[in-house]
Amino acid sequence: MKATFFTVLALGGFLATSIASPVAVDTSIEKRQDIDAIETSLEALFTQIKEQTGKINATLTPIADAAPETEAQTAADSIAPQLDIIAELLDKAGSIGKRAILEGRYFKEDIFKTVSLILWELLGTVKFILIKLGLGPVLIHLVPLILALVKTLKALDKVVDGLLIAVKFIVDDLLKAVGLGLLGLLP
Repeated sequence: MKATFFTVLALGGFLATSIASPVAVDTSIEKRQDIDAIETSLEALFTQIKEQTGKINATLTPIADAAPETEAQTAADSIAPQLDIIAELLDKAGSIGKRAILEGRYFKEDIFKTVSLILWELLGTVKFILIKLGLGPVLIHLVPLILALVKTLKALDKVVDGLLIAVKFIVDDLLKAVGLGLLGLLP
């Protein structure tokens, strides 16, 4: 009876280890791919955002400040794809930051620096858009960008303690610029 009992336990242990082994192999392959993706993801994100803001700036440079309504609406429609791409990139940023910290590939200072650079880039671009076009024509395109930025900052703050405190002044300037633009829409 005891021998049968131990045989059943041994067979159960063998089944458990044989079932668990393939999962461990998949996890190690997935982890290796994550590490490769993390190495350049934060810098790549900043570079991609800079490319999009550069396109926006190039499009808006020839336009006069406080452009007439029709010209402003045409320009807003032409920069809408870049604003949408930036919003999508910001949605991805939260998961990039979480993986970077969890894998230990970046330190908090690197996250602070990269997030600060991204925020300064966005602040400059949003202010430039507001000077050239006003808020009315671009409001519908800026809302997803601002919401994605808020979501990203909240996600990264959960991973990196003190991130919101570190970048608070930049975010305040960005939200103040949009808020002042909203005041201009009031009758």
